[in-house]
Amino acid sequence: MSTPSAAARSLCSIPTGFLKQRHGCAGCSDRCITIERCITIEWRVDVRLFSYKMTDDTGFAPNPFWSCMTLATCKPQIRKHKRPGDWIAGFTSGQLCGDPVGSERLVFLMRVEEKMTLSEYFRDERFQPKIPRSSRLARVFREGDNIYRPLILNAREAHHFEQLPNPNHGLEDRANDVNGRYVLISKRFVYFGVDALPIPSHLRPDVPAGQSGHGTGTHDPARVEAFIDYVFHKRARVAVKARPHNWPRSDDSWKQTQREPRIDEGLKAASSRSSHREQPASRWTPNSSGEETSRPSACSAASRRSRSRESLGNRHRKR
Repeated sequence: MSTPSAAARSLCSIPTGFLKQRHGCAGCSDRCITIERCITIEWRVDVRLFSYKMTDDTGFAPNPFWSCMTLATCKPQIRKHKRPGDWIAGFTSGQLCGDPVGSERLVFLMRVEEKMTLSEYFRDERFQPKIPRSSRLARVFREGDNIYRPLILNAREAHHFEQLPNPNHGLEDRANDVNGRYVLISKRFVYFGVDALPIPSHLRPDVPAGQSGHGTGTHDPARVEAFIDYVFHKRARVAVKARPHNWPRSDDSWKQTQREPRIDEGLKAASSRSSHREQPASRWTPNSSGEETSRPSACSAASRRSRSRESLGNRHRKR
């Protein structure tokens, strides 16, 4: 069977599905018999990858901390129009670190797994650690991107949001940020930061020469898949590989976010190859004051119950 048109493919969110095909005469009377039969449509949905060049890298946009990468500010067209399943790659630029056109290196790669409004993002308990805390000395706590508090229920316009104090964006940035409407969320990502990754020419996706509001798409599926495989091979088990470009060398607070609260519970699972699966991490949860506290695992609870039964048995035997 031939590959369906782009319009047909856009209606289906999975590679293989069942559609009903109806056979009958147009304009017949009610006595005309219509036959329905199920046909299997099989095709491969190409992976969509969009690349853009970064002019700043502070750990704010995107924010790769707390076991989840989020893009909640800047790049309004990307946040508005990209959808779950898309890949987004951020590359260095001359303005960021002096890399010339054609020699840009990869700062981050993320697969969009969830998309929500700014209001939903602010109210979601999973993302409370990403609300900036200016009173904390460690920079990672001040670089949170969850900076827009909705003032009304269906907040959409810039004046519907209060911008929280943060070191990155001022009120002059609020309209541009809110225009993006959505936050892109990923748990399947890698962030190289200041140790940006050079990409071999035969794997390199299309990168814009300058700034690109929507990002530049790469339309060769084989090259896209090879690029993703290469990047995740370099990722290994650690998603955040280095500090952001614009951080002082002495601040290593970015490291602690990889062993502190996981905010991935409830994220939609993404279909992926076994070689790309996330490794389980210890579970953490924020308490009512916003600080992080550990949560005992089911294994430790079972161990305590076992020791309790053993102790009770010993007391009975002594009697």
